[in-house]
Amino acid sequence: MDIYTRYFKQALQLLKENPLVSTISVLGTALSIAVILILTLMFQINNAGYAPESNRNRMLYVLGIDARGKNNHTRGWMSSEVVKECFYTLHEPEAVTAITSRERPVSRPGMRSFKPYNVKYTDAGFWEVFDFTFLHGAPFTGEEFKSGISRAVISEQLARELFNTGDAVGQTVLLEQIPFTVCGVVKTVSRAAGMAFADVWVPYSCKPELVSASGIAEGMYGSFQIIMLARDRDSFRIIREELEQQTKRYSESKDEFKISFGDSPFSRMDMATGSDFLTRKPLREYVFNTGGLLLFLLLVPALNLTGVIQSSVQKRQAEIGIRKAFGATQGNTMRQLLLENLVSTGIGGVLGLALSFVFLWLGKPFLLTDATLITADMLFKPMLFIAVFLFVLLLNCLSAGIPARQISRKQIVAALKDTTN
Repeated sequence: MDIYTRYFKQALQLLKENPLVSTISVLGTALSIAVILILTLMFQINNAGYAPESNRNRMLYVLGIDARGKNNHTRGWMSSEVVKECFYTLHEPEAVTAITSRERPVSRPGMRSFKPYNVKYTDAGFWEVFDFTFLHGAPFTGEEFKSGISRAVISEQLARELFNTGDAVGQTVLLEQIPFTVCGVVKTVSRAAGMAFADVWVPYSCKPELVSASGIAEGMYGSFQIIMLARDRDSFRIIREELEQQTKRYSESKDEFKISFGDSPFSRMDMATGSDFLTRKPLREYVFNTGGLLLFLLLVPALNLTGVIQSSVQKRQAEIGIRKAFGATQGNTMRQLLLENLVSTGIGGVLGLALSFVFLWLGKPFLLTDATLITADMLFKPMLFIAVFLFVLLLNCLSAGIPARQISRKQIVAALKDTTN
């Protein structure tokens, strides 16, 4: 154990003695790790589950419809009729919800405010699909939704803005000057949870224009998108088959138009890899594009780092020759050089982790949105950092290990002469 402690102290001393080389080595490692982490964190925010979308791995999304008639063709969101006939009748999903969002002014009685907030019109199934944290009160019920009673769930942030308190249950909010009674207050949601995010959630049955038929495409066109929560991932295929049957039944009830949902329902992986509206983006296309970018961004600093490490090891041939003259074996020499490299890689790894969070925070306005709330459970994934660190460590070990092995196998005289034979 003492020998490893001595190697460790010597590694730190070498970092101090060669500040330029040490800085390049540490920063090269840090940038490699930071680049990988930024890209993987962006993918993680779009794909991994976190409250209130903790069950993303079991969610299926239908984002639009394609309604085709003999002489007409309409693409867009679906009507409440389509929601009821094609989705509320499904038996396989654990829960189904329809959503649509609007930016609307929200205030309280006696308050003159025209500040717009994100309002999500939805149904009682919404609270089964998503796992919100209710700080006060409870969601509106299925009976209240069917009755069209004006109930509202609001975020804690909005509650404090309007009422200067987090407990606003029983208070009245004005949504487009229409009074709604607050039945629940939830923990503020990040915009990154796009399907669940809002400032206010109300039953869409309270808004007549959302419930009534539009008259476009025989009542198929409307304002809604669908999220379904499967019992498990194995039931995705069954849900798709059942939806296909319901879609066929619904289309047969129409005189002219036939409805299609394109390539959907989409899984969360489909969504994260660029699938949108009616078209699924092939995974191989996403992997090819993103993987190529990732490889390029990783190899540029890594190749520079490899050259620096190899040059540093080559310059120490005479030192290695002296150590061998005093009895150091090839194994001892290799262990020392690799441990020294491990120290610089470890420092670079910690710095890279910190830089990834800093870069993500600085670039949030164009990487995500300025209003996106980034929470610890989105970012703190130890296994992700460990995997990236081990990959960079392997690269660094090869960079140091190959020349170290070549030098450690040299004859003592050749190493002392600092030759390259």
